[in-house]
Amino acid sequence: MFLKFLKKSYPTQKNLFLIPKTALRVIGLYPEGGKSMLIHAWSFFNLIILAYGSYAELAYGIHFISIDLVRALDALCPVASSIMTFVKLCFIWWYREPIESLIKRIAVLTAEQNNEQKMFYKRSYFAIATRISFAALFFGFATSTSYTIRAAVVNYSNQGRVEDVRFETPFKMAFPQPLLTMPLFPLAFTISHWHGYITVAGFAGVDGLFLCFCMYFVTLLRALQEDIKSLLIEIDHDGRYHSLEIEIERSLSKIIERHNEIVALIDKFSAVMLGIVLGHFVTSTFIIGTCVIDMMLFPNYGIFVYLVHTISVITQLFLYCMGGTMVIEGSTELATTVYCSNWYTHNLRIQKMVLLLMLRSQRSIVIKVPFFAPSLPAFNSILSSTGSLIALLKSVI
Repeated sequence: MFLKFLKKSYPTQKNLFLIPKTALRVIGLYPEGGKSMLIHAWSFFNLIILAYGSYAELAYGIHFISIDLVRALDALCPVASSIMTFVKLCFIWWYREPIESLIKRIAVLTAEQNNEQKMFYKRSYFAIATRISFAALFFGFATSTSYTIRAAVVNYSNQGRVEDVRFETPFKMAFPQPLLTMPLFPLAFTISHWHGYITVAGFAGVDGLFLCFCMYFVTLLRALQEDIKSLLIEIDHDGRYHSLEIEIERSLSKIIERHNEIVALIDKFSAVMLGIVLGHFVTSTFIIGTCVIDMMLFPNYGIFVYLVHTISVITQLFLYCMGGTMVIEGSTELATTVYCSNWYTHNLRIQKMVLLLMLRSQRSIVIKVPFFAPSLPAFNSILSSTGSLIALLKSVI
């Protein structure tokens, strides 16, 4: 089946970063070594198209603000997503080496978790990451395609009705006049159309990368919980008690080292993704608000276009908040698991090690962003503030 990768039974190693890897490779910007010069040229070509398209959309919207506010909003709604995607891709390119090292280390650590219970967690969290990332890609693809279909229908319906045909590109852009007339108009239409798909591949890849990292971190934290449960069991004080305690001390030291490494990896990941997450949350309210306003203003097919666009933007935001929440919950549950084990039946040295692990794990691991943390409560707050923005814009229009 075509969508078999959405099933839990899909091989976990193939599922690793599946959606972001596919999306970013399409535009040549997946952070991996060994790229050819042709792929580098393709990636820079796509960045140039995205940058020019964002500029053209912004210029068109600003030009029409005082002339036709509705037409201006039609251009400014998607341009915010385009600009933010360009910023995200620039961050991914700038931090390509740290991200590549993170991807490789995560692949090694997750591959080591291979007993029955850990495999259950791997399949579950890998499937969640793939499904939500695919949802962001699907709705983004549907949004860009709907803009293209709308422009194609308008251009076709205008043929023969008016003498001076005003051609429409999929996204409203301020192209030079020769590109908006025949025979060069198909070039402008193609640039605008591909600009939309670059945006979709960019945000689906970067946002999916964020969610996948979060889900894989949670997988590693769950694996730690399973190791602690199996390690800190009550043992009889027989002749082998002392040797068993020494083995438990060694295993517990390895668990603590793994926990420290996971925390360090999350801190490194937070530093790399800080600008991306902050920028996305700052612009989310405006993007969702303009989408809903445009959905109210444009009749017939326009309602469908902006409905799909709104769902796409909300899915992106939910992706970040879901990932942040899962990391917070996975880290705090580790302290509960340690406390509920039989740690108090072991020797004093093990008890001290467990208490230190318990104290450290009580502090939630958070994807660090200035002023807030990506979480489901933040998701609710943004949607609430978006409602206020929609009411304000509606009163002005």
